[in-house]
Amino acid sequence: MKTKEDIITFLQNEPLIEWKLSVDTIDWLSLTHAKGGSLFFGVGLCTAKEAAAAIPFDILTFFLVAEKLKKFFELARVIVLIADRHARTNTFMTQPIVEQRTRITHSLFDRVIQNLHLRSFEVRRASHMLSADEAMSIVPESVRRPNQYLAQEIADVIWMTKRDRLTIKLGWTIDSAGSASGHDERFFDLVMRPLLPHPISFVFTQAGRTFDRHRQKASPYIATAGQPRLLLDLQENAAIKLREAEALWGDPHLGGTKKHLGNIVRLFEGLFGHLPGRSLEQKIQHVLDASLIGDAL
Repeated sequence: MKTKEDIITFLQNEPLIEWKLSVDTIDWLSLTHAKGGSLFFGVGLCTAKEAAAAIPFDILTFFLVAEKLKKFFELARVIVLIADRHARTNTFMTQPIVEQRTRITHSLFDRVIQNLHLRSFEVRRASHMLSADEAMSIVPESVRRPNQYLAQEIADVIWMTKRDRLTIKLGWTIDSAGSASGHDERFFDLVMRPLLPHPISFVFTQAGRTFDRHRQKASPYIATAGQPRLLLDLQENAAIKLREAEALWGDPHLGGTKKHLGNIVRLFEGLFGHLPGRSLEQKIQHVLDASLIGDAL
């Protein structure tokens, strides 16, 4: 059994986790007895305005932090939920677009899990777990009427809490301020908490990073068309991408982006061992190759 002090120290020692915000949303009784439970993180297919065009490198934050949490708490399962059913609440997300993005996302995640030997990770489609009607029947009308997307998410968490011994919901926050805004995932979690049949803990990672100096923080799992950022893609060349970004930005540190990417690399090395190469660019490329090709571990 983990003590409260053990858990706080663990969270403090992982730079990719917003530990102060996470501590405020932990259910200590269930988390100190989390052994054998499950963790889940959800992955959307669109923003409020457009479909995802690619999956960013930052998605590895979720996979790596989830693996670290799984080992620390001795969890039985990590559920990766693709929010395909949720996407259909947006009129621009037609069924063909949803199916295309779901296939791409599922295939990529399966590859990452296989290549990194992430045991007990399970990729699910939300639509295969619950139909839209089933999801809506679980959530009170006071929630589903104003925000169907939120209602879909709450229904999934209620379902997994009952059937998968859900212990931790892993999410991300774009703002480390104490109060959550309406666009922050923490806002949705605050609405969700009193509706759950059993208490769970909410752990938040840092936001993803872009090469746009005017909008440096973004979703860790959605890259939109034309958004300048590092992608989780076989064609990605980390050295070229970072060099071009530095030339445009004029800042060798790219704001906080290089530090964030370095933290992903550091966690990767902590889980899988030291990476060859001396520069950050070389190490990032090695992480890309290990995740997508599978010949680097």
